[in-house]
Amino acid sequence: MEKNLYIDASHPDEIRVVLKSKNYIEEYEYENKNKLHLKNNIYLGKVSRIEPSLQAAFVNYGKQRHGFLAFNDIQTDYYQIPHDDKAKLKREEENLRLELKEKSKNIEEIEKSSETINETVDLNDNKNGNNDTNEKTKDESWSIERNSQFNELRKKHGVKRYKIQEVIKPDQIVLVQIFKDERGQKGAAMTTFISLAGKYSVLMPNTSKGGGISRKITNSDDRKKIRNILNEIKIPESMGLIVRTAGLNKTKNELNNDILNTIGTWEEIKSKAVSSIAPALVYEEGDIIKRALRDMYDNETKNVVVEGNEGYQKTKIFMKLLMPENVNKVKKYRGKIPLFHDMEIEKKLNQIFEPTVKLDSGGYIVINPTEALVSIDINSGQSTKEVNIEKTAVKTNLEAAEEISRQIKIRDLSGLIVIDFIDMFSFQNKRNVERRLRDKLKDDRAKIQFGRISNFGLLEMTRQRLRESSVKWNMTLSLDSFALKIVKKAEEFAFSNKAKIINLSIPEKVKIFIEKNLVKEINHFRKKYKFEFNLISDKNLILPEYKIDLLNKNKKIIKKIENLEKIEKIDKKFIEKDFIRKEFVNKKFIKKAKFKKKNNYKSKERKYSFDNKKLARY
Repeated sequence: MEKNLYIDASHPDEIRVVLKSKNYIEEYEYENKNKLHLKNNIYLGKVSRIEPSLQAAFVNYGKQRHGFLAFNDIQTDYYQIPHDDKAKLKREEENLRLELKEKSKNIEEIEKSSETINETVDLNDNKNGNNDTNEKTKDESWSIERNSQFNELRKKHGVKRYKIQEVIKPDQIVLVQIFKDERGQKGAAMTTFISLAGKYSVLMPNTSKGGGISRKITNSDDRKKIRNILNEIKIPESMGLIVRTAGLNKTKNELNNDILNTIGTWEEIKSKAVSSIAPALVYEEGDIIKRALRDMYDNETKNVVVEGNEGYQKTKIFMKLLMPENVNKVKKYRGKIPLFHDMEIEKKLNQIFEPTVKLDSGGYIVINPTEALVSIDINSGQSTKEVNIEKTAVKTNLEAAEEISRQIKIRDLSGLIVIDFIDMFSFQNKRNVERRLRDKLKDDRAKIQFGRISNFGLLEMTRQRLRESSVKWNMTLSLDSFALKIVKKAEEFAFSNKAKIINLSIPEKVKIFIEKNLVKEINHFRKKYKFEFNLISDKNLILPEYKIDLLNKNKKIIKKIENLEKIEKIDKKFIEKDFIRKEFVNKKFIKKAKFKKKNNYKSKERKYSFDNKKLARY
């Protein structure tokens, strides 16, 4: 399937990247130039404080909000323990890793045999749906065993389990990488186990795990080929490596060049870290164009079309670095109509701002992101061409599964996702829908875990958050509910604060609704309790916003209640001034330095005046 990569870098504040097949948008990336991209950046930080209750440390890395470093994410090299104990701990952990490697090989062998069983089952018992048991064991063996094996082996070998307060101290310097961006009140999550992503591989310079292969490469023959290539390539013993899905069917030279490039960047990071003073930015992952060429571009991509002079030059430079043989595929867009409008991308992208997505058969999907999870509801709508209910349900669900896989990637839906499929009676039909969703999400770069369609028609899945979604949703009350809420709230505040005059500032639309539908309620309130109730329309307010001013008989303000949504302004000066040493130097030392300077200056003045007096005598 041929695809094209479109980059719109013509706008002053944003860059958008779209990977598009013939009819559909496969992937979408968005970056605002005013918002800093922190994920995967490497910083030289300083431990500001240690929290024994959380078994974590907070790291000052040059931002207003300090980063969160869990104890499990701290490398043993940073432990402040005797040298012999540290060497013993490293030896034991090395043995654990070797055992884990052997176990993973055994799992691969079991998988290979299960694949052959699957093939025979598919041929003989496809009607009964017996192949599902093998798929289940395959998924569970990867997820459950991998997560619990290392901890089990630790207990078995009796490796001493330290506490964070015993081994890490405040003001300790650490080299950290951010793996989760700041979100809401939460600071950035970070780790000392650094990973550097190349085009075909991921280098782990301070994790000695040897050669590894992405779990998404499931074919045993492909894994064998890659392992043979890795055995021929020389990788330093102190480093680990994982071959990405993009590294499938690549030659030894291509993989070797990619690994050498990432090792080169690690050497640069080390030299910069040694020369810099904490807190400091040591390595920035790069802008959206570089990430798009690295992660989105593959063998199926025919052309890379770029709008904007600066963006075009950047794309050419990055393409020369990553894939010099494909520089000819980078083309500059010279049309009079904007690129995304010309390629009919803008119309499809605007759908991400809508909760409803229509399907070709006549059905539709409703996507509702909530605080706890993302709910996706599937409805048959006007889909009435099939013979019976079951066939209509299956056809709509299969079509919805394809569309959901695209919408999940485009909207970057993450966390717990619950999909409410149309009820199906056949067990085999349920499995077909599950399989379709899994197949379509195979190319997704985020880690995904799937459940089964339950008796209620619900499928639960979790997806890793790669970036913050470009679209944010708020749950708001309807107009009639909001109007009733605001009237009742004003009454409550009036009685609790013993006020006599209530000035209620609300949006104009809400005022009109209250005057039409809640006049009796307000008049009853005025007459019975002798309150002055004033409705004031404010054009600057929108639906969930309001202001309540409570006054006494003398028209003096007792209390002000406001519910306003404040827009956070991005201070460009703060971004530019980041990592300035003056901001992080202890204020006590600055005061002492100033005091010394003043004293020196005064003493010089005294000496100078004394010399003048002496001269005057003569």
